[in-house]
Amino acid sequence: MSSHKRKFKENCFYHIYNRGNNKDEVLKYAEDKMLFINILYKNIKRTDLYLSAYCIMDNHFHLLIKTGENPNIVSKFMQRIGTAFAIEINKRHKRNGHAFQGPYKANLLKYKKDIKYVLAYIKNNPVKKGLVKKGKDYPWYKLHG
Repeated sequence: MSSHKRKFKENCFYHIYNRGNNKDEVLKYAEDKMLFINILYKNIKRTDLYLSAYCIMDNHFHLLIKTGENPNIVSKFMQRIGTAFAIEINKRHKRNGHAFQGPYKANLLKYKKDIKYVLAYIKNNPVKKGLVKKGKDYPWYKLHG
């Protein structure tokens, strides 16, 4: 998903997000969201990353990830997710090409206030879109304790 090598820091939180190629709703259907989540969990088990929260919307996703002792695995992790999801979604919907638009974004969250802000942002994303009244009620949002 990314053509350049990124540098991630050990034991730090990152807000990682991306949207569908051409702003397409590549995550529109419940089955597609579930596929993405399954790929996410399958691949995070291969790393020392910790998935703190996620929110999967119809045309984009947000992840809050904490790195471990091997922080640069984030790039490989995101590549695996993007590739595996694109292969499956393309088969399922008879399409081709990338599922997501360009390289994912990854913002380092240096301070606790930044982490709290991103958690609130992720949680309230479906509320802002009018999908639910409370973020915790959105089925594609998850906060890990």
